[in-house]
Amino acid sequence: MTDPARRTDKTVHLRIDPNDESTTLEDVLSKITELQRKHPDREVFFDGDEYAICSRPKRTKAPTP
Repeated sequence: MTDPARRTDKTVHLRIDPNDESTTLEDVLSKITELQRKHPDREVFFDGDEYAICSRPKRTKAPTP
């Protein structure tokens, strides 16, 4: 189950109409790449539940002892 507090950190950048056959996988991947370059501090991903390209802040790694 997803932590509700983390859910609010998600930003929807682009919703994709699942019935629009003109949108290709290449279109989606190039938009993800574009957003990754524009927002290097965010994790960009495709949310299949929302059919959208989204992002959230990157997690910081815990320091290694």
